[in-house]
Amino acid sequence: MKRRYEISYDVRVIERDIREGTIPKKDYEEHLKKLADISEKGCPLVIDEETNQSSEITNSEAGEKK
Repeated sequence: MKRRYEISYDVRVIERDIREGTIPKKDYEEHLKKLADISEKGCPLVIDEETNQSSEITNSEAGEKK
C-alpha cells in the first residue's frame, strides 16, 4: 500500500485536493521543486497507426508474444 504522502501528490487527484484545500498549492509547488529531473531517461513515443509497429516492438522487447 502506498504511503499517504505518495497518494496526496498523485497527479490524478492533486487538482481536486488543491481546489478543496486539502493540499495547499504552495506545498505542491515545493514538492515539484524537490523532484529529480529524469527527462534524459525518456524517449519519444512513435506510433505507426497503419501497422501498429510501436506496440509490437514494445511487446517483443518485454518478452511477450502477440
